[in-house]
Amino acid sequence: MNSLARALAPRSVAVMGASDNPHKVGGRPVAYMKQYGFQGAIYPVNPVRAEVQGLTAYASLADLPEVPDLVVVAVGGEEGVRMVEQAAAAGVAVAVVMASGYAETGEDGRRQQARMLAAAQAAGMRLVGPNCQGLANFATGAIANFATIFHEQPSSDGALAIVGQSGAATQSIYALAYARGIHARYVLATGNEADVTVAELFGAVVPDPGIRAVVLYLESITRTDQLAEAAALARARGLPVIAIKGGRSASGQLAASSHTGALATEDRVVDAFFARHGIVRVVDPYEAISLVPLLMQAVRPAGDSLVAISNSGASCVMMADAADEHGVPLMAFSDAARTRLDEALPQFVASTNPIDLTGALLTDRKLFAEVLDTLATEARPDLLLLAFPVAGAGYDVPGYARDLAAFASRCATAVAVAAPQASVREPFAGYGLATYDRELEALQALKRFADFCAGQREVAPPARAPVEVPLPAPGGGRFMSEAQSLAVLAQAGLPTVEHIVCRTQDEAIAAFCKLGPRVVVKACSEEVTHKSEHGLVAVGLSDEAAVVQAFERQCATLATLGAASEGILVARMVGGGRELALGARTDPVFGPVVMVGDGGIYLEALGDFRLLLPPFDVAAVEAALAQLRIAPLLRGVRGEPPADIGAFAQMAVRLGDAMLAWQDDVASIDINPVKVLARGEGAVAIDALIERTVTSG
Repeated sequence: MNSLARALAPRSVAVMGASDNPHKVGGRPVAYMKQYGFQGAIYPVNPVRAEVQGLTAYASLADLPEVPDLVVVAVGGEEGVRMVEQAAAAGVAVAVVMASGYAETGEDGRRQQARMLAAAQAAGMRLVGPNCQGLANFATGAIANFATIFHEQPSSDGALAIVGQSGAATQSIYALAYARGIHARYVLATGNEADVTVAELFGAVVPDPGIRAVVLYLESITRTDQLAEAAALARARGLPVIAIKGGRSASGQLAASSHTGALATEDRVVDAFFARHGIVRVVDPYEAISLVPLLMQAVRPAGDSLVAISNSGASCVMMADAADEHGVPLMAFSDAARTRLDEALPQFVASTNPIDLTGALLTDRKLFAEVLDTLATEARPDLLLLAFPVAGAGYDVPGYARDLAAFASRCATAVAVAAPQASVREPFAGYGLATYDRELEALQALKRFADFCAGQREVAPPARAPVEVPLPAPGGGRFMSEAQSLAVLAQAGLPTVEHIVCRTQDEAIAAFCKLGPRVVVKACSEEVTHKSEHGLVAVGLSDEAAVVQAFERQCATLATLGAASEGILVARMVGGGRELALGARTDPVFGPVVMVGDGGIYLEALGDFRLLLPPFDVAAVEAALAQLRIAPLLRGVRGEPPADIGAFAQMAVRLGDAMLAWQDDVASIDINPVKVLARGEGAVAIDALIERTVTSG
C-alpha cells in the first residue's frame, strides 16, 4: 500500500497536540474517529494529560507502542515544525499539518514550511498541508480533519469524493451535497500543498469503485502531469470530474495567493486544460452540486435533444426561451409522435415541444403516463426537463415520480425535475432523479451534462511524429525578424504570404514587378517589433514610384531609430477573405498553448479567442472557432462565401505540433493576421513574429 493510500485508510493515527475538548482543532479528529467508528488505533499525544476524551494519552511520539501510519499535527509555529521533524525521524508514512501560519503568511512562514518539507522528504514521509483542514474517509472512519460541518451535519458513507485546497470550500461542497441527500466518502483538503497536491489525492481516490463523482476545488495548479494522469484514470472508468478553479480574475488570483500561497495562472489556459482532459469546470460549489445528481446516474445520453414538459404554459414559454439561449435543441416530434400526443392531450393544446399538460393534469391522472409512453415509443429524447411551478393537493406527485423514474430507466434519458416546492421535489428525489428549485438551473445542468457526455465520446487524435524544424541562430535580440519568422513557419508547414526581402531600390522594384499589382512594404528588423507605430508599414502600393518612396522612407526611419536592418520586405497583398489570428506561447505551468481567434488590431481589446493545448486535431480547432462571437461571420452572411476554416484549422494544428518541438526555445509566436479566404481557397499567414526564450547565462 502506498503512502497516500495509507493516509486514506490508516491502521493507526496519532494526534499531536490532542485536546480533551472535542470542539478544538486538536480535539475534533479524536472525537470524529470515535464517532464515525474508526477501527484502528487512536493515539492522542499530549505531554500534560494522561487521558484525552477517554483514551490513553502519550507524552510524545516516542512513547507510542507503535509507529503510526498517520500523524495529525494540530500545533503551529516552531513547535509544529519540530513535531513534523519527529514524525519524519520516527518513520511515519504521512503527516497532516492542520496548523496555519506558514507560507501563506510571508517569508518567515515560508522558511518554517520549507523546514517541514525538507524533513519529510529526507525521510520519505508525505506531508499534507500545512494550513489544511485535513483528510476524512467516511468508509473507514479515518477522520483526520477538524471541519465543523461533520458535527453539524453528520455523514454516512457515500459515493462522492471532495478534494480541495480550501477547507472551507470542501465544507461548502459537503454541505450542499448533504442538503440534496448526497453523501461523501472522501472530504480531503490540502491547504498550502507544501508536498501533497489535490491532483495526487484525486488520483488516490479514482480507483475506489464506490466513488461515482469527484468534485475538485483548486486555487493553483503546479503539477499538470499529476492532474492529467488522474483525469485520464477517471476518464478510463467513466468517472465524472467537476472542478472549481478559484482565481478566475486578477482580483481572485491575488486573493488565492494570500489564501494558500498559490501562484496565479491565466484562466483561459486552465479552461483549455480542463476541456482537454474531460474535466467539467464550474464557477462555484452551487453549480458543482447542481451537476452531481445527473453525473452520478448511470445514464449517458447520446446527444442533447430536449423535451420539456410542464403543467404551466408560462413555464413552457420560458423553458423554450432558455433552451434557445443555451443552445439546447428542442426535439422536433415525428408525425407519429404528434398524432399520439394529440390523442393524449386536451383538444385545446397543440402537440408541440415544450409539452403543456395544462390544468387537465389535475383531473386526468393518466395524462402524464400517456405522454411519457408516447415519448418512450415515438421520440426517446436525450434530455427531459419536467417543470412543476405549482402542484399540491389533488396532484398525484408520487405517481408522477414513479412514472418518470420508469421512463428514465426505459429510455436512457437524462431527466431533471424543477419545482419550487420541496414537497413536490421530494418524491422525485426519492427515486434518484435530479431535482432543482428553478427551471433555468435544471436546464443548465442538463446542458452541462450533455456536454460532458459528448466530451467522453470524443476520441483523442492519433499520435503524430514530432516536427523537426530548426530555428535560425540567435541574433542580438529576443525577437526574430518578420522574414525569419515567416521562413520558420513555412518550414513548419504553415502557408505564408509570398514575399521578397530587398536591400536596394532595384531589388524592391523587381519584387514589385513579380508580386504586384498591389504590394505591402515593411521594414525588416529584429529590433523593431511594432512596425506600424513607427510608420514602417505601407499597404496597397500599386506603382514603382510608391514602392521606391516607401523603401527610402523606411530605410531612413530604421537609421534614425538606430535599429539594425535586414532589408525591406515586399509582400504580395492578399485581397478578400477574413482576418483571423493564430498565436502560441509556452506557459510555465501548462507548456505550449495555441490561440485561435478573431484577427486584426482589436484582438486583445475584444478578446474573441480560444486556447488549445497541443497536440490537437482539425476537429478541435473547428469546435473552438464555433465558440467565437464571430462564428456566424465565418459561415458566410449576406451572400458572402463561407471561410476556409478547414485550411486555418490545419495551420493551427501544424503550429501546435511545432510548438511541442520548440517549447524550450520559443516563448511566443504571433501570427496576425491570417487571411482566411473563401472555402476551398486556403488561408495564409500575412504577418508573424517569433519571440525566443530568454535563458540566463
